Amino acid sequence: MADKMPSKTKEVDDKGKIRIFQLAMLSAFVLLLAVCIIILAVLLSHDKMEICDTGYTVLPRDFENPSVFDGLTPTEYEAVKVYMFTKTNLSLVPTSTGTPRNAYIFMIDLLLPPKDKVIEHLDHGMTQPERKALVVVFRGDLSTGIVEEYEVGPLRYPTYHRKINPHPIPFNFRPMDDPEYGRLFEIITKATETLFPLLIESYGLAYHNCTPSENCIQFYDVAPRGINDNERRTWFWGFRDVEGLYLHPLGLEIQIDHAHRKFSDWNILRIVYNGQMRASPELLLEDYKKGNIKKLKIPTPTSEQILYSTYKRRGKSEMNVPLQGPKLIEPDGHRYKIDGLHVTYMHWEFNINTKASTGVQLFDIKFQKERIAYELSFQEACVFYSGYGPAQGITNYYDVSWFIGAYINELVAGVDCPDTATFLDVDFFLKSENPLRIKKGICVFEEHAGVPLRRHYASDFHGSYYYYGGLGDYRLVVRSIANVWNYDYVFDYIFHLNGAIEVQVYSTGYVQSAFPLDDELQYGSKMASFMMANIHQHLFHYKVDLDINGRSNMYSTLDISTEKIKSPWYSYFNKTQFKFELNKKSTEEEANYKAANEARYDIFYNDKVENEFKHKRAYRILNHGKTPYLLSKSSETNAARWAKFPLAVSKYKDNEISSTSIYANNGPRNPVVDFEKFISDNENLENEDLVAWVTLGVLHIPHTEDIPSTTTAGSQVRFFLLPFNYFPECPSMSSPNAVHITPKGANGINLNTFGTSHKSNCIQKQNGPASYDGRVYDAN
Repeated sequence: MADKMPSKTKEVDDKGKIRIFQLAMLSAFVLLLAVCIIILAVLLSHDKMEICDTGYTVLPRDFENPSVFDGLTPTEYEAVKVYMFTKTNLSLVPTSTGTPRNAYIFMIDLLLPPKDKVIEHLDHGMTQPERKALVVVFRGDLSTGIVEEYEVGPLRYPTYHRKINPHPIPFNFRPMDDPEYGRLFEIITKATETLFPLLIESYGLAYHNCTPSENCIQFYDVAPRGINDNERRTWFWGFRDVEGLYLHPLGLEIQIDHAHRKFSDWNILRIVYNGQMRASPELLLEDYKKGNIKKLKIPTPTSEQILYSTYKRRGKSEMNVPLQGPKLIEPDGHRYKIDGLHVTYMHWEFNINTKASTGVQLFDIKFQKERIAYELSFQEACVFYSGYGPAQGITNYYDVSWFIGAYINELVAGVDCPDTATFLDVDFFLKSENPLRIKKGICVFEEHAGVPLRRHYASDFHGSYYYYGGLGDYRLVVRSIANVWNYDYVFDYIFHLNGAIEVQVYSTGYVQSAFPLDDELQYGSKMASFMMANIHQHLFHYKVDLDINGRSNMYSTLDISTEKIKSPWYSYFNKTQFKFELNKKSTEEEANYKAANEARYDIFYNDKVENEFKHKRAYRILNHGKTPYLLSKSSETNAARWAKFPLAVSKYKDNEISSTSIYANNGPRNPVVDFEKFISDNENLENEDLVAWVTLGVLHIPHTEDIPSTTTAGSQVRFFLLPFNYFPECPSMSSPNAVHITPKGANGINLNTFGTSHKSNCIQKQNGPASYDGRVYDAN
């Protein structure tokens, strides 16, 4: 009997284990069932939740009644075009059939009235000034070709035109257009037909008789077009036609002389292959066949080898199952209003305009009904390169000459802008016979910056607190993104609740690559087997026409220095400390050319308007994007003389509309608009209408993390317009989004949200990238 006991005990133990296992399985099943019920309940409740309200009104443009700042309407564009063809003696031909020996319209844009008349209309109820157009005409029909600019008005029924460019604009300075490019690419086609054996052996590619995205070469041009302003000699360089072709240079570059107005006189001057130059395709091919030239063999890359230049996802994912990232939600809908191109947000209001040359401009910016700035607008973006090769070595871009405003492109919801954004179309008339429209070229949205605008936790230093107060940094963003060949620029105007305006630019897109010749490597970093990218500098310029308590303004600096003083309280103690003093700038020379203290505040104010403490009610410009400008003595950068001044100040003049021109890239050495003339005449600045000009920039030494493209993180530059003794206290105190908390009892709180709910009973309507189109349309 005793011998059988262990067997029976083991049997009981096994049954216990089975029962425990059964209970565990039952518990797991019940838990899984509960989770499923919860998920189902959430999904059902989600289906029952309503889409969030749209909020304040967003009204489309009234094309029949444009405001003084609105860009030209399709009807106005058409009226100007018809007038120029029928009421002038310019012998115009359609743009599509134009040649350098014809006269044709290149661009039509809004021409703003003088500021005095606009202010009389806005502030004193005078009739809106007549609307006018600027028309740029290429006059190749004259014995000496020139570019002419005309004022045409009034709109929409023009009756007059008059020439407004004070000096003749050299024909060589004109921007490029489709007729000119068409002929240039015909010359390239003929040259590459001659070089076909070399192209096939060296690259496995061709320019003609090829399949796009498989075995084709693409050619692109650089600027300026020659080594002096009398030339029009453009370098084109070849790239493998794949996604991200900018990172696939071939070491093949062709220079074409196209200064003559007869197409038949255009010819190839130089061709460079693998760092070796010849005078023509025929001579290059002859030496190639004879073995008198160092041959190049770039193997046809596999799809995996090409992958580095694409935007296709690769690498080990951080998540086994892709999960969506956070998204914005507007529980009560938009908290801003848009009426055509007039935007109102909290205490802010302003008007949007867009130019084909420079992009988005803002006008009549007011806070609490007081004008802070008459104009805040982007002026120019430059990229200055270093290099050895003929194309890379000559490259300096003035992007307004490439029409950065017309290369604003459609924004992708959920990526370029939040799904909550309102999108606005952009119209322009450039290098065409009809106005064109970019859909969704501008987005306007409110966001929480993810940081408090202000906050304080008042500790009692005994494990509790007296109170907490805070306000999220809610702000309105006006954004556009322009693509200028390889680079993409994100332009933001940001309006904060505390009366501050932030202006920010991000650089992204592809770096401009070069073929890695031995002599090229000293200027950059090799980033792939047959590709490198060189050091360059991005520069951005802005116009800030401040009107602080009216147009009669002063510019002063608060110069910060140190002093060593004997303490008034301790006879044996000396202290080194900060001090500051007001330094009024009476003239443009004092403001811009005299040695400036880097430690300073730059303030603008009306000398007759003070707050209750006798401080001038001022606004301050704070530049967080200063960059050393190292090319000031180069004649190639004369059209960017503004870059010498992180902040320049000039007296307002109606004819000093912009710091640059559309002719800068093809005439950089003797620029049509020389910014330094704005300030070298040493005008008085005391109690005058003043304009500030702000330069931002960044030096970029490319690196492997720029593959496939530069990221916005770390590439942004910005400046601020900040109130300085302008308000009696921070104006964000009026925001109902503030939170105030005090302790209540042992564990409770007294919570005051000032009437604002922090609950949401709706889901945000999602647009996402599926709504993207990306094409340019006829605006008529």
